[in-house]
This record gives sequence, structure tokens and C-alpha cells, in this order.
Amino acid sequence: MLINFILNLFLPLRCFACGAPKSVLCAKCAREREPAEPIDAPLTYARFAYRDPVVRKMIWALKYRGVTAVGERVGGLLYDYLTEELSEVSLLNGGDQDFLIIPIPLSPARARARGYNQATALARGFQKRGGGLARHGGGNFVITEDLLYRTRDTGSQTEIKERSKRLKNMKDAFKINDSEMIKGKQIIIIDDVTTTGATLAEARRALEGGGAKIVLATAIAHG
Repeated sequence: MLINFILNLFLPLRCFACGAPKSVLCAKCAREREPAEPIDAPLTYARFAYRDPVVRKMIWALKYRGVTAVGERVGGLLYDYLTEELSEVSLLNGGDQDFLIIPIPLSPARARARGYNQATALARGFQKRGGGLARHGGGNFVITEDLLYRTRDTGSQTEIKERSKRLKNMKDAFKINDSEMIKGKQIIIIDDVTTTGATLAEARRALEGGGAKIVLATAIAHG
């Protein structure tokens, strides 16, 4: 991780698609990426199709190389993608309530091995870009990583092909630490990839069971 941190500091940022400097995904290449198909789950959204090779390279760099600039850039794109939905939710809830942003937590063992949570990098990019909502009458975006936790290491969902088995694998995989902190709150949960939606659905179930008023779920990619 130390090597990756140093590389992040000193290597110039270049677009993963065209190689243009200063951004991991330039505006032109962001527009050209294949969009994700709609997800058959309430209030659940993804920005890009996972089969897009550029998207896969970015996710790999974020998860396994510690290229946190990917999180900041794509997290901002997620905010742009959800602006309309966020504004509607904010309006329905009175217009000035904060959004809690909860990155999907890793298991303790995986967090120790990786040294960071890639979903947190996405949340920070989302939060940074989302300052505009507060300036236009909405609440603030508050990242919290201590309200939701994994009860066990569920392993990689990508290794489980059947949706029913993925859902079973994730059942009761998340718990909340303090229901008083989420009662009546509007929450955004963020992950890097969603396939069947089992992880996001189980996280939503735990949060809604704890009294959250509304839970939006989003990911970089779907597929």
C-alpha cells in the first residue's frame, strides 16, 4: 500500500481510455462509456456497464492498486448521474435534511489485507461533487463508516453465479451499530460493482429495518 500511495502522489493522472493527461477519465471518454442497464430494484442505480473494458480497468485500479483518483472522479460522476433523484428525495423530505453516505463495508479481514475501502473513495468523490446540492437548498452529504458493518466475511459474490445463492450468501450479512443515528434519515449506500444487487439489497434491508426513512443505492458499474 505504501508503494501505491507514493505512485498516486507522483505519477501523472491519465485517462484510462485515451491517455489524455490530468484525469483518470476525461469528459469525452466519460460520455462515450457504455451506460448500465436499469436495475430491477427500487431506488438502485449504476452509472456504467461492467462489460466496458475501460470501466473494468478503472475498478481494478481502484480496488487492487489503490488508485484513489478513480474513486474521486467516478464518485463525482455518480453524483451527476443521480442529481435529479437526489433533488426529488430532498424536496419530498423538506429540502434541508442531510444525506448520510454509507460506503458498503468490507469484512475486517479484507479491510486489513487491502488497507482501505474502495467504496469510501467513491463516497468521498460523491461528497465533494455533491456540495452543489447544499448550495441549492438541499442538505449536506455526511460520510459515515461506523453505522453499518459486516457480520461475517461473505467472500466474493462474483464467484457465485446463481442469483438465489447470492441472496442466500448475503442474508443477514449486515448489521447496524446505532439505530438512533439512522431513524428518519435519508441514506445513500455506495459500492463499486453490483451484479444481482444482493449486496446493496441486504444493506438496504438492514438500514430500513433500523428506521431509515429512504435508502438510495448506487454503484460504479452493473453487469
